[in-house]
Amino acid sequence: MSQEQVKSFYERLAQDEVFKAQIEGAESPQECSQIMREAGYDFTQEEFEAFTAQLLDSDDAKNSFDELSEKTLEAVLGGCGDPQPVYGVIQ
Repeated sequence: MSQEQVKSFYERLAQDEVFKAQIEGAESPQECSQIMREAGYDFTQEEFEAFTAQLLDSDDAKNSFDELSEKTLEAVLGGCGDPQPVYGVIQ
């Protein structure tokens, strides 16, 4: 189930400009985590990293990321400015 949530999260980033702007604008990992919880996403960092690695290894990875800017990918993969993302973690 969590992998479906990670996939849904990536799809929403690619399609929802308002949501993407919220993620990019988060000033802390806690704020990013809050935005994600409020949007209904609940997955661990490990689940996020496993799905991301699987996606990057797939033949469809380039197409999957075409609509995501470097800033968005940095925010998502970099934990909204923190070197250790806290996606899905309730603090």
